[in-house]
Amino acid sequence: MIINNVNSSANYYSNVAATRYANPTSYVRGVQKSDAFTPSREAQSFSDLLNKLKGTSEVREDKVSEIQAKISSGQYFVSAQDIAASLLTNRF
Repeated sequence: MIINNVNSSANYYSNVAATRYANPTSYVRGVQKSDAFTPSREAQSFSDLLNKLKGTSEVREDKVSEIQAKISSGQYFVSAQDIAASLLTNRF
């Protein structure tokens, strides 16, 4: 058996494949839209609240300055019982 023009057949199929994969959407029928996510109102509200909390400082500057002023002026006093109770609460 003699096979002629093998190279021309291979070239034909490689050209068809190249054009098909160059623009694959032209060969797909009924292309589906991509999935979409829509969060609920509760999720949006929670996200907004979380973003607000992330934007606030963990340190309450007004309280810190108030206590610093009291310490500087000698007006800040904590009883020994309060300190002991706090130590025991945090320890056990």
